[in-house]
Amino acid sequence: MIISFNQCVFQSQDMETQKTLAKIIMALMENHHHLIDFKSIRSVFYNENNQYVFDLNEISNLHMSVLQRRILKEFLSKESHRNITSLHNQHLVRIIVGMDEKNNEIHPYNAHKIIKERSKILVENGINDWKFIKGICQKYSSAKIKRRSIYKMIDEAIKNEFLEAEHCGGIGDIKKITQKWINSSRYKSIFKYKLMAVFDSDREKSDEVTKHKDKIKYFKQLEKEIENIINYEYEFNDLIVWHVLYKRKIENYIPLSILLNHLSSITQVQKRDLESKTNEELDFLEYGENNIGIGKSKIKDQFPSIFLHNFSYRDFEKRCEHHKTFLELESENISEIEQILLKIVKIL
Repeated sequence: MIISFNQCVFQSQDMETQKTLAKIIMALMENHHHLIDFKSIRSVFYNENNQYVFDLNEISNLHMSVLQRRILKEFLSKESHRNITSLHNQHLVRIIVGMDEKNNEIHPYNAHKIIKERSKILVENGINDWKFIKGICQKYSSAKIKRRSIYKMIDEAIKNEFLEAEHCGGIGDIKKITQKWINSSRYKSIFKYKLMAVFDSDREKSDEVTKHKDKIKYFKQLEKEIENIINYEYEFNDLIVWHVLYKRKIENYIPLSILLNHLSSITQVQKRDLESKTNEELDFLEYGENNIGIGKSKIKDQFPSIFLHNFSYRDFEKRCEHHKTFLELESENISEIEQILLKIVKIL
């Protein structure tokens, strides 16, 4: 997330606002995964001769210790040289800390919560689905690709536990659990910036009306009934960031070659049958005893760990090459995996 400021907020004489701004500054020193728009605050901390002057500010004098002031001075000296790239500007959410909420500024109290609170991805199965998220983050953040720096931010957020999974107890509870967190004191007023939902489509063919259109209706905040999910995608004004998988389930994203290498239960007959199928057919195949030699419970135990094995991001790209999506910001087609990752980064 890019944190920008309306400089006027630092002129506030309100003691609670001053305290909160001091907390925001210290939180930004602790949470290095946030980027500071230094241009928006340079004149607050330095004069026209580039001399550090924030020690004279009431916020510094009244609400920060001598040690904190010294660390802040050193921190800002380094932060002033940190580069916000065009990729950051294109894909990260930017908030403006200020008092004018009509101008979409975020009140310091809420801004502090946004900076401090962990982000959550709400998934149908916390343990299994989280391995899918971690697996794709690891592979795309280590690949020599255009948006690698963006994906590294997600991978680091997972490692530093700034991003976590929330188990929703199956397909029927994702709305209920989402609403629980929206109403919670932890995310109240900031849920749009901190929560994301990912869930299976459960469809049996590409043009099928989703079985989860009630969820899309909920996340889109629509009153009318949804006829066909294909016409609906996440937009900024939706309730929270969300993604419904194109393929039937998460296990359908495992590249076939990787699946065949890791499942000893697959017979030669089943292997030939799987290899004869098109990518589209594999997208909506229900895996089970009849085609891979193991049942539902073992699939849930064994499949997710495969995502963490050492294989290339190119295997995911190949698996998803027939259903790409257009990325307007960069005028190119990208895989659904990249689409998911670029949605995740919006809540960091």
